[in-house]
Amino acid sequence: MNQFKTMKSEEMPQEKCLRQGPEALSDAELLAILIRTGTKEHSVLEVSEEILKLNPQFDGLVGLMHFDIKTYQEVSGIGEIKAVQLSVIGEIARRIWNRSRRQNILDFRSVDAVIQYFKEDLRHLDHEVIRVLYLDNHLHLIQDALISSGTCNRTVISTRDIMIRALRCSAVSMILCHNHPAGDPTPSEEDIFFTRQLEAACKLMELPLLDHVIIGDNCYYSFREQDLNFSGK
Repeated sequence: MNQFKTMKSEEMPQEKCLRQGPEALSDAELLAILIRTGTKEHSVLEVSEEILKLNPQFDGLVGLMHFDIKTYQEVSGIGEIKAVQLSVIGEIARRIWNRSRRQNILDFRSVDAVIQYFKEDLRHLDHEVIRVLYLDNHLHLIQDALISSGTCNRTVISTRDIMIRALRCSAVSMILCHNHPAGDPTPSEEDIFFTRQLEAACKLMELPLLDHVIIGDNCYYSFREQDLNFSGK
């Protein structure tokens, strides 16, 4: 029998929330209110606790900003509808958190600003993504574009696509950023080759590539910082 059915009313998360406010609830209790039901074998609180244990590297509810629908469905009692609802809640939380954090970034003059902007979005992903920051003449953000999303160790990227987007949004300069899911941000030969290729295209279009930043696990590689021949200005 579901644990909620045998609880005293004052012990139920919903009742506790009404009496003491949501801040009084544990992470599992908050999730339990959202999930609403458990299974024949497990109470809704037990299902909630399983979700919180999906990846030990995330602290409590932080994981909701990173898990996908397929991952949620690995938990007994979480079907497609609940998985979608949880992923949407995580995305809402991620966007609120990112917007609050990014409001403090005035411009992208330093690599620290790029890391602050991207780190939490990219460092926990299990696949490579490539993003480009298109900037105005004050180095303020015009557009943050997802250029490509790939596998655990590679993604497909087109210089042409990057340049077309730059022209469409009237960018004055740009910064390329991608992640290495394995955690080591050291650029591969493909990374170096593509950076040189994009840099050449940017020179031709008089649209500077200011940097290419690779994000690992709590570490990064900046072509501008590490490569003395990098011409981004």
